[in-house]
Amino acid sequence: MASKETREKEFSAIRRISMNFRITMDGIKYFVTNIGPVADARDETAKKTGERIKEGIQSILVNMPTSGKRDVKPPEQVSVEEKRLSSTVDGIIGVVKDYDYAGVNVALDDELHRGLLLKSSFMLMIATFDFLLSDILHCYYESYPEALSDDMVLSLEELRKCTSIQEAIHMLTDQKVETVLFKNFAKQILFFENELKVNTARTIVSWDLINEAYQRRNIFAHNNGIVNTRYLRSIGGLPGVEEVKLGERLDVDWDYFLQVYWEILAGGMVLAQNCWRKWFKEDSLDADSVLVDCINRELLQRAVVSATRLCLYSQNIETGSEETRYDLDSLFCRLLKILGLQEQLNKEIKKLKKNAMRNNGRLAVIAALEDDKEAFYEHANNAIKNGEMHREDFQLSAIYSDFRRDADFKTKLDEMLKHR
Repeated sequence: MASKETREKEFSAIRRISMNFRITMDGIKYFVTNIGPVADARDETAKKTGERIKEGIQSILVNMPTSGKRDVKPPEQVSVEEKRLSSTVDGIIGVVKDYDYAGVNVALDDELHRGLLLKSSFMLMIATFDFLLSDILHCYYESYPEALSDDMVLSLEELRKCTSIQEAIHMLTDQKVETVLFKNFAKQILFFENELKVNTARTIVSWDLINEAYQRRNIFAHNNGIVNTRYLRSIGGLPGVEEVKLGERLDVDWDYFLQVYWEILAGGMVLAQNCWRKWFKEDSLDADSVLVDCINRELLQRAVVSATRLCLYSQNIETGSEETRYDLDSLFCRLLKILGLQEQLNKEIKKLKKNAMRNNGRLAVIAALEDDKEAFYEHANNAIKNGEMHREDFQLSAIYSDFRRDADFKTKLDEMLKHR
């Protein structure tokens, strides 16, 4: 077992790992969302330029005299000549593209900027999940070095490079992690389940979809996007890609990108949370705070897919405090409200009311979920006076998103805070 000092260091590490993963994923989405319109505009300009070039070449060739006399040709011969003309145009374009003159190559290229943006960001997203798995495994073996296999060895040359036992453990850890990550993705997840005994929440996270994304990344990297037998064997008739054929070229469109993005984000956070709660039970309060913050952020963005995954996960865990359980249940209610599941929302609000009693902060939450503005401002005002709530509670919580859109919300909030 690692020393107390090392264990406390790993508490900090697992938090940092979780937060870095989420921040990187947020950055990827922000980048694609903001650069996407620029890529679309450039694609439209390039498309129009390419069409003008093709029309210009075709016009020159059509009007080029081939003999002193123009004969009327039968329809079948005209069709053949049109094909020849098209082939000639393509040949000339090929020559023009070789010179890449004044951006002509870009205008005539078949692969659009939006596609390149999505494909490269998709590859980065998969790499981000690779980094997460690597970081989690390093964290585990550095915190529990006794879990390293007895049959793992270092060469004499490697031992000579070590200045301490800790450095030797680091080298063995690197060796172990590399061995795990060398496996295909499906086997990596099985390693977490079978070897590390970590719950991967298969009823919540679609690891099959993430596995397909990994296989698609592999054929992009090694087979120019062309479907091979390894890809077909690996995906096993996954819905949505069961019609894919051998030799077909795959791509990444916006819908597919987002589908994989939300699944990877939720899957990564759930996996990190379960590892955190299993290996560092005494640090569960910190894990709770990260989960609450992550769900709140997803709800603020109305990212219902990832928010749903994380909320479902939150309903099946033990929290470090009753206060955290109330926060998570409140956010779950907010999700139900966004989804329009009123009947289920009413049932969950009844549960919240049982634990609200005279707590003005909780009563304000319930009033917001029920769209009762009069009760909300009354309880919020009392909560502020009692020091239960502060400005950031109203500004950052997804619970109050609807009220923040009111024109007089800021004025009323300022007035309440002024008299605290």
